Amino acid sequence: MHLNHPKTRKTEAHKILNLEQKVKAQRIIKDLEKKLAEKRYNQYQNEDDIEHRKDSLLDEVEKRLKQKTSENELFTIRWKIN
Repeated sequence: MHLNHPKTRKTEAHKILNLEQKVKAQRIIKDLEKKLAEKRYNQYQNEDDIEHRKDSLLDEVEKRLKQKTSENELFTIRWKIN
């Protein structure tokens, strides 16, 4: 049994008859649910951040693919060996 999951804790809380213990169990359940919600939110935030970075990288690659190169002669060097 995994007591760090809200669902498992809820099942166990229904079995408790002592009101004080039941309140304590409900507080633990709420805390676990809050932590689980925060982890889900952070996961979605991280996924969004990754998607934004991917879009930026794709934009950068696209810009580089559209670049044109040109060749201009700036100067000529000549030398002679004696």
